[in-house]
Amino acid sequence: MSAGEDVGTGGDHPTHSLPDPVVSPELYDEEYYRNACAGYAEWNESEGARVAGIYPGALHLAKLKPGEVVVDIGTGRGEMLAVAVKNGASRAVGVEYSPAAVEMALHTLAVQEAGDNAEVLLADARSIPLPDAMADLVTMVDVVEHLAPDELHRTLSEARRLLRPGGRLFIHTMPNRTIYEVTYRFQRWLVPGRRKRWPSNPRNDYERSMHVNEMTVTSLRRSLDRAGFRPVRVELGAMIYTDFVPDDRAKRIYRILAKVPFAARLAVCDLFGYATKP
Repeated sequence: MSAGEDVGTGGDHPTHSLPDPVVSPELYDEEYYRNACAGYAEWNESEGARVAGIYPGALHLAKLKPGEVVVDIGTGRGEMLAVAVKNGASRAVGVEYSPAAVEMALHTLAVQEAGDNAEVLLADARSIPLPDAMADLVTMVDVVEHLAPDELHRTLSEARRLLRPGGRLFIHTMPNRTIYEVTYRFQRWLVPGRRKRWPSNPRNDYERSMHVNEMTVTSLRRSLDRAGFRPVRVELGAMIYTDFVPDDRAKRIYRILAKVPFAARLAVCDLFGYATKP
């Protein structure tokens, strides 16, 4: 268990040649990880000894096998690393550009007794100081929406570089941009008076400052295709999020649409991406 610094040796983009991140790592402070980042309630209550179900759930969907090497890009508090080791990964490496998150991840690994099989790198996801073809599985859980389009392409290219032939990439991202840009806007314009009562941008403060590239089913698939992954599969999740909708009657529309196969994209909040390195 260790923390390494980004020395700019990964991929084709040395860190010193990269433009500054669109979203500053300073925004991702301990307060964010304790109050907003998925799984914070379980982490806070146990100080890292208990993890939210999203992490073992993600590794189950990604079909982690015993003995595999996992790289978790945007590892945050490090729960994915601890769970990967407990589920048989021979090595789990977290990549994180927030110093506050690295400290929390190291704490998580110590509390979880992950041992020498887990480590955390303080590194930019666009240039990861790890060798080519060293991983069987790369995970990106709730990271994609925080990366501007060019940053995402570079990061996906790095993920592809790190994977062995046949290696898998697993992505979870939310919110599905369609719930804001289509469904919410349509409802806001449909009923007289709502344009004055409903905000034009319903996102919360964290989303406004950090979400620079929210995805749709189509845009995530195109991003993975562009990065050279084959085959690619993008699916809707099952989350229905309506806290941003001011009217209870309008909230019900999301639950109704989610049950209709051809309309579910208008209502379901999260997306899963599955891709393979040829």
